[in-house]
Amino acid sequence: MKHIWRKLKSLFGAANAASDAAMIEALFATDIAGIAETDFRTGKFTRVNGRMCEMLWRSEKELLSLGPPDVQHPEDVARIMPDFIKSMSEKGRWESELRHVLPDGEIVWARINAMVIERDPSGAPLRGLGVLLDITEARRADGKVREQAEVLKVAQTIGRVGAIRRDIVAGLIHADASVREILALPEGDAPIRTEDWLAGILEEDRGRVAHAMRLAIENGDPGISLDYRTLCPRTGGLRYIELRARYHFGPDGKAVSSLGVAIDVTERRAAEQRLAHAAHHDSLTGLPNRSLFRVRLEEALARARRGVGFALLCLDLDRFKEVNDTLGHPIGDRLLVAAAARLRKVLRETDTLARLGGDEFAVIQTCLLEPQEAAALARRLIETLSAPFDIDGQEIVVGVSIGIALAPHDSGETESLLSAADMALYRAKSDGRGLWRYFEPAMNQRMQARRDLELDLRRGISESEFEIHYQPILDVDTRRVKTFEALLRWRHPTRGLLTPDLFIPLAEEIGLIVPLGDWVLRRACDDAARWPESIGLAVNFSPAQFQSRHLVARIAAALRESGLAAHRLEIEITENVLMRDKEATLAALRALKELGVRIAMDDFGSGSSSLSYLQVFPFDKVKIDRSFTCELDRPGNSNAIMKAVASLCGGLEMAVVAEGVETEGQFAALQREGCREAQGFLFSRPVASSELPALLRRLGERRALTVAAE
Repeated sequence: MKHIWRKLKSLFGAANAASDAAMIEALFATDIAGIAETDFRTGKFTRVNGRMCEMLWRSEKELLSLGPPDVQHPEDVARIMPDFIKSMSEKGRWESELRHVLPDGEIVWARINAMVIERDPSGAPLRGLGVLLDITEARRADGKVREQAEVLKVAQTIGRVGAIRRDIVAGLIHADASVREILALPEGDAPIRTEDWLAGILEEDRGRVAHAMRLAIENGDPGISLDYRTLCPRTGGLRYIELRARYHFGPDGKAVSSLGVAIDVTERRAAEQRLAHAAHHDSLTGLPNRSLFRVRLEEALARARRGVGFALLCLDLDRFKEVNDTLGHPIGDRLLVAAAARLRKVLRETDTLARLGGDEFAVIQTCLLEPQEAAALARRLIETLSAPFDIDGQEIVVGVSIGIALAPHDSGETESLLSAADMALYRAKSDGRGLWRYFEPAMNQRMQARRDLELDLRRGISESEFEIHYQPILDVDTRRVKTFEALLRWRHPTRGLLTPDLFIPLAEEIGLIVPLGDWVLRRACDDAARWPESIGLAVNFSPAQFQSRHLVARIAAALRESGLAAHRLEIEITENVLMRDKEATLAALRALKELGVRIAMDDFGSGSSSLSYLQVFPFDKVKIDRSFTCELDRPGNSNAIMKAVASLCGGLEMAVVAEGVETEGQFAALQREGCREAQGFLFSRPVASSELPALLRRLGERRALTVAAE
């Protein structure tokens, strides 16, 4: 472990928190050895690499539910545990060889090198990092001689280290067979001329090596250290050599000979290159990661300051989250790989394509002559990603939205240029899918307004600026109030009373919808518990709330604490809730039905799958979207649609509610077409809880007048 750590330090520079973190990340990216991080407080693995999973025949998910003792042989655990605890506490490192038990009972021997990477203030270890090398084959070798032979073989083939002696006066090199193979020298025992040895060095390095040797001798240096490349005589492949030697001097002070070692470091160089690549490239797609992308962006900005402009394009896949939620993350990962491959084909070699994380990509379009070139590239990218993907037999259609910032026109600084492209992307997604937008200065103002609204929203929640208004839902035949729908309002200190469409989308985006929704549920249940028992309560729930594992428990707690009967509570959802995670959502809805809560589908007819959802779940109520209701008293097909929906839901024993009723003509049409319940401004706008008694009296008087008129 300490040798690996030292190599990483030589790659990443002086030790500090950032470099240590980078070294750990690079270590996890390797496939040479199993790497595991363990939390000493829980005794569980907190992170493992792919090689660790391969060695132990377990998935990453399974390993993260286990700890080292769970996969190690019980006898070895008992044997090594005292020494392990003592060494890790006192020295901060430990190494040993022990057995690991695979799921099928097979035994794998591993050499473990472990070290402490975090301690608490008292010095007690908190986290440790372990490197596991599979030594099963070596342990199975018969006898000590076989084992030593294996070690020697490993030293010869992997270590590739040999001694070499040079007679400077005679100009000859003496080397044994193993060194000759390492240095690509002629076979045999005869000395080799220094000129012949130099001839085997790659031409690009030969002059530098000869000059360094001559200079060291002329200066009377005690030794020399050389790095050069040669070609393998068998494969013709490139080989990296390190040569370290000490000089011996004659009575006149001149060097007469040298003795040193030759090391074939080709595999080490390859490993270093893999580690360096892993530190700067995305492990899934192989594209430059955020770190390398920023380096490339700063280089492009430096050229832009000299007059060579470029475009920065930020890309975000459309509907990618739906793919992950419905088909699973493995399919989502393969989709990202396929998308990256398509993007590469559209770009030039001089352009940079990077994956910034998730489904976010970025492109640096170099040598931009006209701004229209960026728009042309954006159109090509949108076109290539709009075509269907075939992933494991699944046809998947996504798309991409793109934001474009131009350098140096929009900015000459890294952060502000990234921000500009991100704002343009936000605008593209707001305007619809499959679009691109250039950055405009006005976007900065809109983004600032959005940030201000976010700050106000967080403050408004902490300072209880929200309130609930209620709108009645009436029985069409009797005009009696059957339910009050709870509708959230924000009494902003400067903007007045705000409706949900002005702040709910932002609350969902920044993760505040769940605590806000919980507050609405509890407050509305408390209010409803004081109403007449014949009147129910309807509460809207967002897709984000249904993703919570504690949804059913929270609703049950709100009912219990308020004393409201479960059958009086009605949960309203849209089909978007079912689209997120259909199976999990259906399970939650069934649990709520068992609790006694009623379920309503809101905005029926506004989506594309409403009818299919009526087949998979027995809703108690269906609320028809107001876009149909507003056309009821005009010539057209809305009356036929309303009648058909009412008939369909009647056959399924589901009540039908028409939203957005504003005229007596619409209400009369609802009566004719068999709609049971109605809601809209014809009866009342949403009112505060304190106004409900007066509203009920007014609606009662209005009903009496209607009956008298009949």
